[in-house]
Amino acid sequence: MQRTLNAISLCISLLLMTTSSGAESVTKFVTKEEKIREQMVTISRELGVTCTACHNVQNFASDEKKSFKVSREHLKITQMLKDNGFDGKKGPEATCYMCHRGKLTPEYKEPASNKAH
Repeated sequence: MQRTLNAISLCISLLLMTTSSGAESVTKFVTKEEKIREQMVTISRELGVTCTACHNVQNFASDEKKSFKVSREHLKITQMLKDNGFDGKKGPEATCYMCHRGKLTPEYKEPASNKAH
């Protein structure tokens, strides 16, 4: 009888440990998903677009659209700027808005005198 109770107690303990660690990983996943979603909302506002401008809404990870590939490169540029001082701590923070000003295509035109010959 004591062995049976010990076995049941062990099973319950293992079940509780498995459930709590599973819940932890779900929480981490949800948190990561929420963070990505928040970043995407911010980016869409900074560019003045909706999700469909860059994403295939049937498969958000798909890079079939040119704008998705371009935006991925622009995110790398933004991160490089943040890594090199434009992190918002002592000055401006690099964001999409820094260049795009709420438009998908920035209006900036390089002056003719600075163009490469």
